[in-house]
Amino acid sequence: MDFDGRVAVVTGGTGALGCAVVRDLLESGARVVAPYRREEGWKALQVHVAKQADRLAGGLVDLADASQVEDFIQDTVSRVGRVDFLVCLAGGFAAGKSFESDEQAWDRMIDMNLRSVFLLLRPVVPVMIRQNFGRIITVSSGAILGGGGSGMAAYAVTKGAVSQLTGILAKELAEYDIRAHCVMPGTMDTESNRQAMPKANPAGWVKTEDVARVIHFLLGDQSRAVRSAVVPVLG
Repeated sequence: MDFDGRVAVVTGGTGALGCAVVRDLLESGARVVAPYRREEGWKALQVHVAKQADRLAGGLVDLADASQVEDFIQDTVSRVGRVDFLVCLAGGFAAGKSFESDEQAWDRMIDMNLRSVFLLLRPVVPVMIRQNFGRIITVSSGAILGGGGSGMAAYAVTKGAVSQLTGILAKELAEYDIRAHCVMPGTMDTESNRQAMPKANPAGWVKTEDVARVIHFLLGDQSRAVRSAVVPVLG
């Protein structure tokens, strides 16, 4: 298996996309560590990957709390010795025009979509630098391509910031064997999206397993010639 011996930290691992990514990594031989916010989501993830659950670990973490994030990564490194992959899937959505969204909506989108990424970079990147190896995947949104984002301003701005941050990160780490990529999925075929948009036709939506395959490729050796990429996955 191509990820034998690798250690992956996956945020948002209990979500629909997260479950697909965690399962793919485990089936490829990696050991996965997944911070989570709710016990029921963690239990469901363990059931989802039952055959490989022996290589899955987790911990209750608020990804907007710097001290909790640092403690979680320090504990992970002390137990398994390294972090090879950081896959940042945690995030959230809020609708609202730029001039109508209140402060709470902006704060929530910043915490969920942006802070959850850069707070992890601070403890993880030094580990990867010491290893002289690392792969970092962030997730933005296909909805903001081509100037999109009208009616979901706080979401679009924070997801755009994630994409820009990833490009900056790749340049900052160019002297090391550390790559950073940003995946931009279109509307994904998940149960929550089907419930939120009952009149929409999901036939053209992106399967979470397909996004997981793109992430797998970017983490793997076959993409070693690509230092940084923004990859739309639109179905």
